[in-house]
Amino acid sequence: MRKSAPKTSQSPGPQPLRPGIALRQRGGWREAIEVYGEALSLAEAGEADLARTVLGDFHAEHRKILVLAETGGLPEGMASYSVNLAERLGFDLVLLSVGQPERLPADCEAQAREGARQLFEEAARRGVACSHILRQGLRDEVLSMVSLELRRVEFVITSRPEAARKQAALMVPEFSYRC
Repeated sequence: MRKSAPKTSQSPGPQPLRPGIALRQRGGWREAIEVYGEALSLAEAGEADLARTVLGDFHAEHRKILVLAETGGLPEGMASYSVNLAERLGFDLVLLSVGQPERLPADCEAQAREGARQLFEEAARRGVACSHILRQGLRDEVLSMVSLELRRVEFVITSRPEAARKQAALMVPEFSYRC
């Protein structure tokens, strides 16, 4: 039989952070275990209402597929595949368009909207929730940042070769669609 640790009224205080290590990693199983652990701790401490709130907020958030659009938009096959997969899994789609840092934001926005049109039309026909994020910067940095910012991103779909995927070091799985 396991012994439970003695309960104290004070928390141990903030732990020092080591550079390069994130305490909260978003996405899939990691986030689920984190949220369930937090809810369990609250419930054990007698805060049942707060535990239910934590779980409710987590389950209210839809799971997402993040789709990376290349400069020229999304290939037709990749758009259909992404929408079909999201429909079958019951996930939302988030299209991420990354503009080069040296380009004017207005140029990037116009090209990104045109590249997203086909995905949005297909998603609307099939009843899949879809949103679009436009960021400027270096592709791998933006992809890593957005995959951590969004809640419940289950995986990323790109058309990048495997060698480029390995360099990105994402916290969520990345799959390549071969066009």
